Amino acid sequence: MISVFACLLTVGLFTFTRAVHKCYSTPLLNPVLLCIVSIAILLVASNVSYTDYYLASMPINVLLEPAIVALAYPLYSQFTAIRPVLILLIVSAFLGISVATLMAYMLCLLFNAEPTLVASLMALSVTTPITLLITDALGGLPSIAAVMVILIGIVGSVFGLSLLQLCNISQPQAKGIALGVGCHAIGTAAAMEYDPQAGAFASAAMIISAIISAFWVPIFFTILNSLSG
Repeated sequence: MISVFACLLTVGLFTFTRAVHKCYSTPLLNPVLLCIVSIAILLVASNVSYTDYYLASMPINVLLEPAIVALAYPLYSQFTAIRPVLILLIVSAFLGISVATLMAYMLCLLFNAEPTLVASLMALSVTTPITLLITDALGGLPSIAAVMVILIGIVGSVFGLSLLQLCNISQPQAKGIALGVGCHAIGTAAAMEYDPQAGAFASAAMIISAIISAFWVPIFFTILNSLSG
């Protein structure tokens, strides 16, 4: 009974926040952001632990992986548009991952972060399941990596499209690639709502980023460690 209530509450909140977002189309009213804030407030107010809520809402969590797989549909439907620029998309994903990893590493050195924390922040330009595997292999803390990945995805979905517009990037394909590489599944969902073609390119970029990250980030991290002495 508690599980049913938790799932209905979560789905109901998301449905309501989506309706609010459609009426008032502003990045600050992003449905994912509103749901997270609302659920956090409810848990604190009702003195319910996150662990209890997580276990009660497990049926929704189980749907996460099929939802990610379902993002392949826009990739399939737009494949004729993606195929001519597939090499450029791969290069873009590789550069995006490399720059993100390098910047994270340099910031960690600047603030003299602990080695475990450094390893936890190396694989953030990829969807959560892949991030957890890479972080564990590097000797980092998967819990920190998961929080950062979700935070990056939310920030990207809220401000990403507006920031790209400010940079005079108008092509939906370019916006989709940027969101897919930088903001993974949550950014891809935002791209799909913005434009079908942007969603297709975001989906492709996210998938390619996951493949590249699994092989390249551990190697790049080793190279950075050796260069920094």
